[in-house]
Amino acid sequence: MIELDFFFNLPNGDIMHFQLIQLSRGELWTVLDHKQVLGRIAKEDGKWKTLLGGSLSEELIQNIGLFIDRQQYQNLPIEIKLRWPKLIEEIIVNSDAEYIVVCKPFVNFRSFEKMFEKFVPAMIKDEWAINFKVYSHDFGEDFIKKLSRKEEKSSYQPIQKW
Repeated sequence: MIELDFFFNLPNGDIMHFQLIQLSRGELWTVLDHKQVLGRIAKEDGKWKTLLGGSLSEELIQNIGLFIDRQQYQNLPIEIKLRWPKLIEEIIVNSDAEYIVVCKPFVNFRSFEKMFEKFVPAMIKDEWAINFKVYSHDFGEDFIKKLSRKEEKSSYQPIQKW
């Protein structure tokens, strides 16, 4: 399940908050306002549409869709696979905080574990930790890593008052 918080600025300056929930990959997104279902949306032919419910404006639907498209859980699996194309067979996103990674045959699993732990935090942009459940090709070996984004170190000195 993936849960997202979406904030929308109204023309009068007010801010609305919606909760977006997708129970499993490929299913419709449910748009909630204070636990009330406003509608269900999906991307069809490259365009976001309301499939159930009709109380969402076209502008709101497109803004929600753009927000969903920009989430890191959409891109992080691709980025990780591109980093190790000869080592990773598949990445399954269970939620925005849990990924399953399956390695290809003949991967030195313990060496991969060290590389994975070293390089993946620099790829994470979300503020929360992500649980990675990593398995060998035959599921005979596994490891679990809870990784967070690596804080970027600035070469600038902190501002001092004088």
